[in-house]
Amino acid sequence: MGADNHAGKIQYRYPLNAKGNAYLLGVYMGDGCCNKDGYHYCLSVISEDRDVIEKTRSVVNLLLNKNYPLKCLMPNSTLLYRFRSYNRWLFEILIELTVNKSRIPESVFSSKREAISEFVAGLMDTDGYISTGINKSGYQRFALGFVNSGKWLDQFISLIASIGVKVGKKTLKKKYRSKSELDCFQVNINLRSFVEAGLYFSCKRKQQILERYKSSVRYQSY
Repeated sequence: MGADNHAGKIQYRYPLNAKGNAYLLGVYMGDGCCNKDGYHYCLSVISEDRDVIEKTRSVVNLLLNKNYPLKCLMPNSTLLYRFRSYNRWLFEILIELTVNKSRIPESVFSSKREAISEFVAGLMDTDGYISTGINKSGYQRFALGFVNSGKWLDQFISLIASIGVKVGKKTLKKKYRSKSELDCFQVNINLRSFVEAGLYFSCKRKQQILERYKSSVRYQSY
């Protein structure tokens, strides 16, 4: 994948089909943040799932041949994990390719199936959810979905629909913090079609629930 500069020349190269790079792009689109402070170009990702941050760290360190550390945070009662890298090339290519997180790059849609699955895993590890409970009939019930305020949410729906995933209606979530909070939308995803499309979580906590669904006798989907 390349990003064009204003002169129409290829300025950057980001090998999307290289292992882990599509995952990093998905994590950035979900919970990543690029900030510039003076001469410092910072990519930051925070999650309560250590394995998600460790995988992000591993991909970036391999891509840049660096050894950026992982840091533990506890702003409240929840233990969080943060990864930061300081690299102008990575900062600029993520901004350029996603137009500052306003769209999913076209090259994602035309990538190999493995890269698309990795990209979706990065998004689902950060802003996706999977849960289980017991319904009124006493049967185990599973729910899968995605919540985000990004302008690219409709593109994400189109992306997974293009590989056979069935998606429900996009609904507006209630604002919990303030009226100035960005509108956040929730999308319900059909579990059976998600599994049959070969999609997955890299986050162990979420993938374990998905495995429970896959091994369920009833193999429910809704």
